[in-house]
Amino acid sequence: MSGAGRARRRRAAPARAGALLLGVLASALGCPGPPEVPVAPSGRAAGAGVLPACKESGCSQAGALLAAARAFSDVRHDYLLDTSSAMVPGRGLSRSAAGVFSPVGLACAQPKAATGAPAAAGALAAAGAPAAAGAPASAAAQGGPAPGQGERAIDFRYVGIAVDSVLVGADVDLPAYFSAGGTLDKRRLRLVAMALVADEDPQFFDPTESVVPAPGGGCACGRATHFIGAVKRGAMVAYETDVTAGEAHGTAIGLFKARIEAGDRRVTMTSVGELAIEGVEGAPVAGGPGGAKGGGQAFGALRIEVKKAVPLAYAIYPVADVCRFSLAEPEIAPLPVDLGVVPYGATGTAQALITNRAQVDVRVTHGERTVEVPAHGSAELTFSWTPEGATAGCERQTRRDTFVVQPKDAASPVVPRERAVVVPLQVTTGMPTFSKHEPIATETGRSPDYGRASADWTCPAGYVVEQCEPQLSSCLSSTGSCNAEGYRLTAEVTADGRGCSFRCTGPSSSIWGDHGCAYTAAMVCRLGCSK
Repeated sequence: MSGAGRARRRRAAPARAGALLLGVLASALGCPGPPEVPVAPSGRAAGAGVLPACKESGCSQAGALLAAARAFSDVRHDYLLDTSSAMVPGRGLSRSAAGVFSPVGLACAQPKAATGAPAAAGALAAAGAPAAAGAPASAAAQGGPAPGQGERAIDFRYVGIAVDSVLVGADVDLPAYFSAGGTLDKRRLRLVAMALVADEDPQFFDPTESVVPAPGGGCACGRATHFIGAVKRGAMVAYETDVTAGEAHGTAIGLFKARIEAGDRRVTMTSVGELAIEGVEGAPVAGGPGGAKGGGQAFGALRIEVKKAVPLAYAIYPVADVCRFSLAEPEIAPLPVDLGVVPYGATGTAQALITNRAQVDVRVTHGERTVEVPAHGSAELTFSWTPEGATAGCERQTRRDTFVVQPKDAASPVVPRERAVVVPLQVTTGMPTFSKHEPIATETGRSPDYGRASADWTCPAGYVVEQCEPQLSSCLSSTGSCNAEGYRLTAEVTADGRGCSFRCTGPSSSIWGDHGCAYTAAMVCRLGCSK
């Protein structure tokens, strides 16, 4: 398939550091002053389902997500999650020092496809009215057809803790979210797993008339620092519980873990769209009507699949991206870049699609390779990693790679002159093989206990059997064979493929002769984590 074809199928989710908002914030965008930490409305959005309170199975599912949170929540992105699709692309937002977005009464950008639309339409949108029916972004906001099965490659995955509407990563100190002495203050604590599917066609934006040159260079749009971008489709599962100021001690993840382990029925689960999840180290989890794939154990890293995508989020971009001669940060998909299952010492590779959001051609340098990407064009970069370690089992490792973006024309007056873009990489790894050898024998006698010559071994979690073999066998037959004169020595793979069963049987006598069986049991397991 050509690069252009791949670009049409896989479009990047924006890669930008910052806080994320969770919940239906469309109503908040009409208010002049939202709280520092926005609180989601009590009503449920269309398409969201509330599952029963936390029970034994549900809590184990949440526990698997907690185990995976540290690996996934390192991936930062600015998103507004809005299951009602009521937001208006291009609307200005102001971001506080704490990373919280609040609305600005200006339209700072407009979808590039709608550049020729009358200015009045932009003013109407800024006032909160629905966007024009003919605009592509409006069609998405109205809940157009979900992407087809071939278009559901995941561009963005996230697992982490949220306090009220703000996704805060894997951990955060809870007391900071409560006012001093506010014993009746209450926050909603969430454990979120979400995924966004690939865009069929990414949406680019142009400035509106509200964007003016700034005195120190660049441009400004009132007090806006960002604007609402294109709608994103995906699915989400969130375990939720309320926390009062008096209960807020220590970290959010610690409190959530304590409630899960106690089987606290105040923990409930909300599902938006249909997200299928397979958990870590044998703890499968499920969300939405489809549930987890398969019924057995799932080893290694968390696996997420979007079975039904619904409008879920809006990308957030800085106002600087629509400034003239702005070197906008490119979009990357997927995030994080998953290299799959790669044993220690082996090299794994994976490709990511880089989409140039700038209005100038750029040069992307990654290691010794340099590629040129036209304005609003795409190119693929290959990322490699040789993980190291000594763990007998599946280990999730993360690291960060970097590539540099510069204008193709060195004389182009772009700002900034170059960008160093960080790309999070993930790999599931472990020792390539695990082996075990042990001498096994019965006593020598007329009627030995052949049960002592039996052994049942299991590979470590994340490994599957590669070899079960008896070595150096010796039995008290006339030839020493363990498969003659009533002796039988077997080594078989267990039914689940995760272990070996060794057995040795033989003759017995109550009058004369000695019998016995001896051998070395050998098992070799290979890394078999779920990708």
